[in-house]
Amino acid sequence: MDKEQSLSSQAVQYIPLDELTVTECFDRLKLLSQKGTYKDVCLWLGRGPNDYANWKRSNKLPFAEIIRKLMQERVSLNWFFAPGYTLHEPTYSYVQPDYVKYSVAEEERNRRIEFLKAHRKVEPLLKAYGLESDDQCLELMLDAYFSTTDKWIAKSQALELVAEALSLKPAAKD
Repeated sequence: MDKEQSLSSQAVQYIPLDELTVTECFDRLKLLSQKGTYKDVCLWLGRGPNDYANWKRSNKLPFAEIIRKLMQERVSLNWFFAPGYTLHEPTYSYVQPDYVKYSVAEEERNRRIEFLKAHRKVEPLLKAYGLESDDQCLELMLDAYFSTTDKWIAKSQALELVAEALSLKPAAKD
């Protein structure tokens, strides 16, 4: 069997990450980097030519160097470290109480500032449409402000539409 056939047969084998040896990892890197020797792969990773022997002896992979080089080459880490596995990307739901970055006082201060920003945007619209003395309209406008994001419709556009709708007088019934 020639060298090219042995490399291609090794690349087809799916080896879990925790069982990935230094040699198997460097064989994948040889294929990816199109280098002929482990020494050349070490140089490609930005390390010395004798580092492979040290990693093989200690059976420890230089993950930092490998990941850095894969990212530079724009190679998927999933593709390199978990071939043959279907991986999913986790979804996160961010809720402020899940994180203890802010104290309660800071969180309350941030909420007050956000309310003041919303009120500054809503108040001129209420005046423009003659609704400034209506608490129910103010409440609806603030609800619209806090429930919208700028992804689908801009907050300013949503507020404008709500204010316009609130200012419309119902048609007189006969």
